[in-house]
Amino acid sequence: MRPGRIAGILLPAAVSITLLLLLMRGGSWSELAASVSRAPRSALAIYALVSAAGLWLRAVRFRLLLPPPRPARGPLLLVTVAQNCLGDLVPGRLAALGSYVYLLVRRFGVGLEPAAATFLLSFVFELATLGPVLALAALMRFDAGAGALASRLPVGWIVAAGAGLFVAAAVALRELGPITQALARVLRGRAVEPPPVAGSRRRALAARLDSLAGALGEVRRAGTLAPVFLVSMVIRLAKYGSLYALMTGLLAGAGAVGRQPDFWDLILGITATELVAALPIPALGQFGVWEGGMTGALVLLGFDRGLATQVSIGIHGIAQMYEYFLGILAFGLLAVVFRRARE
Repeated sequence: MRPGRIAGILLPAAVSITLLLLLMRGGSWSELAASVSRAPRSALAIYALVSAAGLWLRAVRFRLLLPPPRPARGPLLLVTVAQNCLGDLVPGRLAALGSYVYLLVRRFGVGLEPAAATFLLSFVFELATLGPVLALAALMRFDAGAGALASRLPVGWIVAAGAGLFVAAAVALRELGPITQALARVLRGRAVEPPPVAGSRRRALAARLDSLAGALGEVRRAGTLAPVFLVSMVIRLAKYGSLYALMTGLLAGAGAVGRQPDFWDLILGITATELVAALPIPALGQFGVWEGGMTGALVLLGFDRGLATQVSIGIHGIAQMYEYFLGILAFGLLAVVFRRARE
């Protein structure tokens, strides 16, 4: 590996380790391990099952968005699970996008542009569902008293942000194709400039963008947008439900049985945490950054800092290990499928 690539791995790892050590300053790693071991198995099982159901629904969404002929449901589920485990390794979900497109194009014969279009539109629908759920959570908890997270935040701004996210997603769904075509026209116009090699590359990229815009338009005209939105809404609720089950289990394992947060408060806390994790901080898999955001949210909910840090690290650690385990299993099964196909 080149020195730059090695540094690109070591620096994020160092940032994550430093942040985790700072968060656990004064805490005990042995207590964290004990709380995980004492967590009710029923809560962990509910998390695992609901999280797996969410992954299955993601595969259903991909299949609804893909044009025929579509890959079979089983292999597409494996592709979905495989790319999901890579989502946080590279900013902007580039690793997830690259693995998803590669597997569909090189292994299942899906066109490059339709594969990329379905991934982009899936992200747009995730954004579309975040707005209504965020606004609903704020409205459900804005008068719940001082213990509610919404009472410590400007509810009007939260509702406005939720509405803004929904409108932004609707505009992106409508205008993503035309914007892609406009970018292709700009590249094609610059392709006449010297040097010739650069011009040919611009023309090739412009052709790809035209095809991508066409694929986006085909999805919009396919009549599946309403079912995809409903599936996306269930996916988002499944995500929050699985993390809620995991959090209650870890709190019980830590001996804080009567300190369960409200479900709607948790939605606001996780949303704030993901916004923090989206900051351009070079952390490996967002370890340390995600925990810091979640710790802050739990402190606002009235938890002491030590317990909040312990629960946050436990949630993210278990969730990531579970996703990595499923991802490695999916990659292994895909290798078996590909080998049998070659034979």
